[in-house]
Amino acid sequence: MITINNRNELHNFLYEGKEVDTLVGVAKIGGELLVEAVDHNHGWVLCFFPYGDEGEFIQVDENGNVLNDSIYY
Repeated sequence: MITINNRNELHNFLYEGKEVDTLVGVAKIGGELLVEAVDHNHGWVLCFFPYGDEGEFIQVDENGNVLNDSIYY
């Protein structure tokens, strides 16, 4: 399992690497991305599709475990 710490790493993993159907059980969220999700967005990473907001989201707990997601390619 990998830890994704910022939006750049998230973008590289999702859009420059292999396509995955879900991050659940594949990755954890850490670093500044976890702070953004937990402290500012009530456990959500939002708006990360590089070409606009398509309703994508990643829901995490306070430890960075991915609980649910919707990834747009």
